[in-house]
Amino acid sequence: MSKKQGKNGNAKLQTKSDYLFSMSYAPKIDESVHWLQLLPIAFFGAFVIIIVKMYSYSRNMEQFYWSSGNSNLTDFFSYYKMVAILICAVLTLVLLLYRLCTQSLSIKRCFAYIPMIIYSVTVLVSYLLSDYKEFSLLGYNDRFEGTLTLLAYMVMLFFIINTINTESGIKWAVYPIAVSSALLGILGISQATGHDFFRSSIGQKLVTPNTSVQMTETFLNGRVGSALNEAGLITQDSYTTNELIDMCKSIDIDFLGFTFNNNEIYQTVYNINYVSFYLTLLLPLFGMLFIRSVLRGREEPIWKKFIWGALFALLVFNLIGSASSGGWLGMGFVVLAALIVLNKKVIKWWKPVVILLVLTIAIGGVTYNRWIGELTGAINSTLGKTDAGGQSAESAGNAGDTESGNAHAIASDAHKLQYIDTDGNDIIIGIDDNTLTITTYPEDTNAVRILDQNGQSIGLVPTDTNRVLAFDDERFAHCYFQAASDELGNDYFIFTSDDQETKWTFRITDDGVFYFNNLGNLVDLDKVPSVGWENNSSWGNGRGYIFSRTIPMMKDTAFIGHGADTYCIYFPHKDYVGKYNSASFANNINIIVDKPHNMYMGAWIGTGGISVLALLAMFGIYIVQSFRLYFRSKFNADDFVSFIGAGIFFGVFGFLFSALVDDSTVSVMPMFYTLLGTGIAANMMIKRRSADEKQASLK
Repeated sequence: MSKKQGKNGNAKLQTKSDYLFSMSYAPKIDESVHWLQLLPIAFFGAFVIIIVKMYSYSRNMEQFYWSSGNSNLTDFFSYYKMVAILICAVLTLVLLLYRLCTQSLSIKRCFAYIPMIIYSVTVLVSYLLSDYKEFSLLGYNDRFEGTLTLLAYMVMLFFIINTINTESGIKWAVYPIAVSSALLGILGISQATGHDFFRSSIGQKLVTPNTSVQMTETFLNGRVGSALNEAGLITQDSYTTNELIDMCKSIDIDFLGFTFNNNEIYQTVYNINYVSFYLTLLLPLFGMLFIRSVLRGREEPIWKKFIWGALFALLVFNLIGSASSGGWLGMGFVVLAALIVLNKKVIKWWKPVVILLVLTIAIGGVTYNRWIGELTGAINSTLGKTDAGGQSAESAGNAGDTESGNAHAIASDAHKLQYIDTDGNDIIIGIDDNTLTITTYPEDTNAVRILDQNGQSIGLVPTDTNRVLAFDDERFAHCYFQAASDELGNDYFIFTSDDQETKWTFRITDDGVFYFNNLGNLVDLDKVPSVGWENNSSWGNGRGYIFSRTIPMMKDTAFIGHGADTYCIYFPHKDYVGKYNSASFANNINIIVDKPHNMYMGAWIGTGGISVLALLAMFGIYIVQSFRLYFRSKFNADDFVSFIGAGIFFGVFGFLFSALVDDSTVSVMPMFYTLLGTGIAANMMIKRRSADEKQASLK
């Protein structure tokens, strides 16, 4: 073995051609302190995801017609993760400066740099040109994946690529992830069995600052205050949050009031979709490590085999138990890639492969009741078979910002309400391929003129319901009209169709007529552009509807975006009619869509098409490179780097497909970029080893 090769033949990069820049053409970091430089990588990849802590903040939400106007907000799952990500990035920049000052700085030759630079520039320019810099800098509410966070991802990716040079370095990145994923997996089991840690007193005290809470009228009228007061527990002017948590526990109410359903696996990542998303990354990795352990036979201690097998089973339970089909999509592509790359080796490795299959099938059987409904729904929505008005447990919008909705449910014989357009003093309604134009008059708010698309006048006739009038035309016999006024004397009209439960209210002003939404805001309605999913907007639990409205938005950000994490601000929330017609949102046309449920669409709107193309180029080159590398690999059981590199490749491959129906988030992306950087570094090590072996064979 060459002296330039390390343990198990894993070569370090030590030739001039391996480096773009090097003060010594070799990593000159003292091995005794090298582990200190690996700590930020370990924390970034493994432990950022665990952070859960309450953060109270204020933002100007009154500027948005679709917002309730509540500017005092609270976050548990994202803000402090964002802070930790930024701290890691700053620390790595300090470490890079240290290397420069000690003349040990080396920059490897890597395909990823140009895409990373292009992406970073477009992220920064999108921020500088954004109309909502406050949101773009730190990110939108409950998400906090703004400009600083996206740039921090690139800093960490660069650092990881240029810091991991040995098998030991890879272990520093991967083994902490194994520890954190085990903890999260156990937490997921506790949630699935109805013993959610975050509903316990200890858990709630851990994530809530122990501050003093004044027993104000506002507090006593709230959910917690009124319950405690009714129970006769409020006897002081103030209490600490820890005291309130204990008092709530004594009467069996939840102090924090999380909206997660009982037995729902959300771990520390806020959403069942994110659970399945990040597990797509990890299952192939730990599966490959288990296979290697079994193949090593007696050389591998039995406890290591047990650990990798148990960890795989634990994560399978959480993936299946999360009942999110997005992760299953990713795992389907994982299996496909593994079968192609490994080909005959799968048969050769039949023993560990069979064990993994048996574990998966057994866990699937145990969790049958958790996933069968989601799978059936996913299949039906794909085939266009949706339940009218139904919405699965997988929320398509922002539950925290959802307003109370209507009781409408789409019936098979319902008339098609196509659009509503307010144009000056006119309300233009498209229904059943016919058009109603209702002209209002500010000078006489009780007067209206109604015309069809041919300019023919349509009259109104009384009904059995007081003040409710029907249209005197058989084409619109299902439509009703009502004039009313509020307590302040403001005049408005109410239009209803079919069920008469969804009321379309219009306020007459000197500036024209406007839709009067449930928040009391005047909204100028118009036709919202849409592409595709016309007859299946409920596909993917409402993703069909969201995608169809997002695609037209993308033309405005083909080059530069509106600013990182500003998707919610630009989504056409005024598309009440579109939501009315979608089975997923029919019961809540006021739901706020704060994310596209597609990582690439979200990036396209936020940071622009160029940024997405840059990322796709980086991901694509890595996938092609990895495919070629591991397709030719012999996978010697003692070759740790090849097994772990292949596991990372399979996980990244599945993750990128899962991203078609899942969002980028501060909970998941640190782990993704850690493994991507580790995978790139592992590929470099394997290529260097192959080059050394080829050179040695020629001597």
